[in-house]
Amino acid sequence: MQHATFKELRKLVKGKMLFHVPLSRYTSLKVGGPAEIMIYPSDMMELQKVIHLSQTHAIPYFIIGRGTNLLVKDGGVRGLVIKLSRGFKKIKVVEVFQNHTKVLVEAGVSLKRLLTFSLGKGLSGLEFMSGIPGSMGGALAMNSGAQGRQMQDVTESLTLITPQAEVVEKRRKYLNFEYRQLHLPTGTIIVKALIRMKQGNQKETLSEIEKIKTWRRQNQPLNLPSAGSVFKNPPGKSAGKLVEQAGLKGYQVGKAKISEKHANFIINLGGATAKDILSLMEIMQNRVYQETGIRLETELKIAGESEERS
Repeated sequence: MQHATFKELRKLVKGKMLFHVPLSRYTSLKVGGPAEIMIYPSDMMELQKVIHLSQTHAIPYFIIGRGTNLLVKDGGVRGLVIKLSRGFKKIKVVEVFQNHTKVLVEAGVSLKRLLTFSLGKGLSGLEFMSGIPGSMGGALAMNSGAQGRQMQDVTESLTLITPQAEVVEKRRKYLNFEYRQLHLPTGTIIVKALIRMKQGNQKETLSEIEKIKTWRRQNQPLNLPSAGSVFKNPPGKSAGKLVEQAGLKGYQVGKAKISEKHANFIINLGGATAKDILSLMEIMQNRVYQETGIRLETELKIAGESEERS
């Protein structure tokens, strides 16, 4: 980045800025090279200014949530890495009706905090997200889900910033949700969501949350770094079962290993590289394809460059 452009960016950003920070600190897999510049915008206007500058000077930008469904390559991410966890963390009830309640949630809010807020207000409808460690923005971008439900089921509308730095609102019927994906134009940023919840029995809601958390502890490797499910479930199939049936449970490349508890999870034993994980993913895809003719589709997001820049 040219010095003059950097100075212009520095003037725009009142929020926190970090330089050449290892993204392994910001991903649940604990791997990834450095971010050239990481920015925590303080509010919507500041974010718009940053996006406008990036477009004017052809600087790439990448949005990172809590890094729980993300693999950053060993060369890191060039340009700007933008985190919304500081300036976009409001939750508020905006409308209460007889049979439902609308809640406005900004993209930087963690799902854990949102569930705690909902319980405190006597609301239910998000129990299926229990134990998922991501943020609201990431959950929407991935159309995250479990227990037969997903984010599209509770979304009323989204507020977005376009690549042209314009703020737009899109109602649910104009949003293209699919299984584990929300299709948005490249460079579009989710900044907040209006979600629909309902009044619930707090004791019953808490019981359901604890039941789901217990299931996750029993069936998923939560004691070591991972990024959750690596591959999407093919129609009518379980990706984890397909990998297991291919005989790959426990298979290891470097310090990356296919979990023996759940074969759709890759765990970092300590010191794994993105290259190790990508190699393991390729082995999983190839072996399952050879055994079944099914090509597993990646669920986790992959970002960055393969080799460390000098």
